[in-house]
Amino acid sequence: MKIVKVFLFFGLICLSMSSCVQEVEGPPESVSGYAPTYLAKTDADTVSFEDPQPTVRPGKIVLLDSLLFQVEQYQGIHIIDLSDPDNAVKIGFYKIFGCSQLTIQGHYMYTNSGRNFIVIDMLNLMNPKVTDFRKDYLAVFSFPPPPANSYFECPDASKGIIIGWESKILKNPTCRY
Repeated sequence: MKIVKVFLFFGLICLSMSSCVQEVEGPPESVSGYAPTYLAKTDADTVSFEDPQPTVRPGKIVLLDSLLFQVEQYQGIHIIDLSDPDNAVKIGFYKIFGCSQLTIQGHYMYTNSGRNFIVIDMLNLMNPKVTDFRKDYLAVFSFPPPPANSYFECPDASKGIIIGWESKILKNPTCRY
């Protein structure tokens, strides 16, 4: 009789717990979520020296002798002459698609071009040369994630690299973070 009571007790517990299960519904037809903001692809393995550009989305900086190199998020790198610190002068801009990181050792600049890793020889500052290019080397850092616990438009790599997310009303979203 004692065994029957134990089985009955556990049976009632299991039965009462089954009412706690929530049904999982599919994605809503229309919901507030996030859509990716893309930067259209260009030639990821090229670097060009251009005239100075305005600073819009400044990023990391590196000082090398009297030169300051400043990332312009996803566009390239500003080159600024600080030989007279009171009168800093932009002398040029390295156009590098998807650039967001930078480090320099000697006359070599190490940076990214979206998910790609590139090494640039800056021996001739006005004529940079790509000495190493590694496609998808930084794939783990492919794009910033959308805000947590939200629906979002699934990324489409053919549109470029994701540089951010904007809030909007989504129709039948299939991705959730």
